Amino acid sequence: MKCYEKSGGSGSVRSVAIDPKRDRHAQVVQALGPRIVTGELAPGTSIPIEENLVGELGIGRSAVREGVKVLAGKGLLETRRSAGTRVRPRESWNLLDPDVLSWRFEPEPRPRDIQMLADLRVALEPGAARVAAERADAVAVQRIDEALAALYATADDPEPFIEADLAFHKAVFAAADNDLLLYIYDMISIALRSVRQVHTRSVAHNKETLPGHERVALAIRRRHHRKAEEAMREVVEVARADAEQHVRLCC
Repeated sequence: MKCYEKSGGSGSVRSVAIDPKRDRHAQVVQALGPRIVTGELAPGTSIPIEENLVGELGIGRSAVREGVKVLAGKGLLETRRSAGTRVRPRESWNLLDPDVLSWRFEPEPRPRDIQMLADLRVALEPGAARVAAERADAVAVQRIDEALAALYATADDPEPFIEADLAFHKAVFAAADNDLLLYIYDMISIALRSVRQVHTRSVAHNKETLPGHERVALAIRRRHHRKAEEAMREVVEVARADAEQHVRLCC
């Protein structure tokens, strides 16, 4: 299992391995969390009783209770004296929690989740590019240019291209100089990494997306906020079209 924490002063989020022997409550989190998020344990469902979890996982009652508390903190569970511990309605979940996102999109995201993530990008990223064009300093612009250069350099190799693409979009969010925007991107990048294969499998298609990314970088460099917004909208609309095509073909 992984947890996530802030690293340094950059505001980025990195995964940290949990040692199940030392952090036994993590076994409860990992045993129940994915089952809840994927719908195997539906809202309103009672989770296995404490005694069963103790026997199944080979851990103590205190570890079980701590694991339940962690899941409750993510909005997935609630405990009532009269009703026991039940799965909470989806609208109560912390959907931007790193573990919840990971369970939702890994190892294989569901078609509806792919579509929802693509919609979120269309709603969010053009505005971030607009703000970046208004706020970016010279250092931020340089980082965007470096990320763009990495995109061109890796266009023939899908795996490095995925990393370069994520870095480019993060550089745009960072250039907006807004810690809330950057935090949201760091969270959704957990999901983005899982769905990138949907629209980065074709080298030819990857190369087709390069001019759009370059237009974003150029508009930000020249502080043309409207053009930056429009250029980023074109980029993420292409990604949404890729996602929709993937859903049509696979489902």
